[in-house]
Amino acid sequence: MKVLQLEDLIEQTGGCGRYQILLCLTVHSMKCIVCFSLLFMAFGAARPNWWCVDDLDISNVTLTTDMPQYKSCTAFNSTSKCSKFVFDKSMETVATQWDLICDKEWVTTTITSIQMAGTFIGNLACGQIADLIGRKAPLFSSVFVLVILNVATAFSTSWQMFAVFRFFIGLAIGFELTVQYNIMAEFTTARWRTWVVAVPSWAIETIIFSFAAWLLKDWRYIHFTGAATGLPLLATYWFVPESFRFYVGHDRFGDAENIIKTIARFNKRPVPDMSGLHALKTSKEEQKLLDKKYSFIDIIRNKELLKCTLLLAVVWITIGFNTYGIQFGVPKLSGNLFVNLFIPSLIGSPIQFIIIYLENRFGRKSTSILMYLICAVSALMVAIANRFEETSSRNTLINVTALLALTAINCSWSPVQTLTIENYPTVVRNLGFGLHNTISRIGAIIGPQLVFLDTKVSGIMYWICSAAALISIVCILPMRETNGIDLEDKIHERSNGVDSNEESVKKIFEEEEEMLNAM
Repeated sequence: MKVLQLEDLIEQTGGCGRYQILLCLTVHSMKCIVCFSLLFMAFGAARPNWWCVDDLDISNVTLTTDMPQYKSCTAFNSTSKCSKFVFDKSMETVATQWDLICDKEWVTTTITSIQMAGTFIGNLACGQIADLIGRKAPLFSSVFVLVILNVATAFSTSWQMFAVFRFFIGLAIGFELTVQYNIMAEFTTARWRTWVVAVPSWAIETIIFSFAAWLLKDWRYIHFTGAATGLPLLATYWFVPESFRFYVGHDRFGDAENIIKTIARFNKRPVPDMSGLHALKTSKEEQKLLDKKYSFIDIIRNKELLKCTLLLAVVWITIGFNTYGIQFGVPKLSGNLFVNLFIPSLIGSPIQFIIIYLENRFGRKSTSILMYLICAVSALMVAIANRFEETSSRNTLINVTALLALTAINCSWSPVQTLTIENYPTVVRNLGFGLHNTISRIGAIIGPQLVFLDTKVSGIMYWICSAAALISIVCILPMRETNGIDLEDKIHERSNGVDSNEESVKKIFEEEEEMLNAM
């Protein structure tokens, strides 16, 4: 009854009313600085045309791509290592700033992996912190730190200094990504949870990033712009509340009541009867669960949660290195870098609305499997195409299928995140979600190295991505479907058969039909 009482309270305060809409728009907007920070190396690692000019007087020579000095790591008519390079002036990247080519080619992918290592640690730490002190403080702290670090990084004087800053940027990203969806999902009912998670904010923000990169073409200015996207959102600290479910889960009923009253007033609804919360408090006291501090041990001790965690671990590590391997491999594709960054985001925005329908109609599992299958098939086509001789048709096929694989794996984040959020009770939700975000960052650390490996063995990255996606499908199949099931708040509910909530599922389908008929 407890979970249904909380869901009823949300419905009575307006369901997905004005407050929830503004809350979600605010939190989704906070991802813009995360998008700029996380995807920066897709631009920063790019290498425009370059020449070795050890033996050239470039003031009297027009550099062309058919010259022997073009992309040569040795001086012309010599076996000595080139010591002086000139880059095309079309863009200023990290690679052009510190000559990260030839024997330094490994540096850019290593910097990306260092950034993802920071994200890994941030996810791991924030999962525990957010379940102990709440969601709000880590969310706003991470945005504030990202603003400061993006400005500071622009003043880096060496690639080593830049790499250190990227690590701490990754750390802050990990904190933000761990709490952003949970704080929104915990204010909505099952009917709207897919909308909260699947709003195509990331795709829209990637479009903004791609446009900014195309317009500015300078790594320092992109950092300044990224900082500017986060700064105004710090003022929303006084609007975004702590999760009332967090307060209920930790028996702070007075704080939970104040938030519910605020939401009701904002949505112009009468304050609901909250006597159920007081009855719930009595029940908790009887069960001696007052203000219990939960840890990963509690997840391990619960067989259902342990099974769920192990299966999702494979799914999340795959989504990590598939996403960031293919994403950071975009500069290696033929054609215009900015167009290649822009297209998946442009396609992904409308597809996300289709994903919302699929999740609510056919379930989180089926939608996840579909996206992974499209990614697997597309990546396999890229891998096979790389076996053939280079032609314009072959390059076009590789570009199309690689970007399709990237679009599919980007769209899979929504159902996988929703499935994960809904499988963990409130008291360990950030622990579980943070753990899997952490696991995905292991994949994200590997992903950039797959890009480097792909330069040595053409197509190997896509063989690995395809195989991993197929393995993940096998792991998704035995998981429980959470479509239409109300969020649980305590661990003991997870093993009490709460998932047999056929009436809730039926209700969701009926509501979806009503929405479609109204449209």
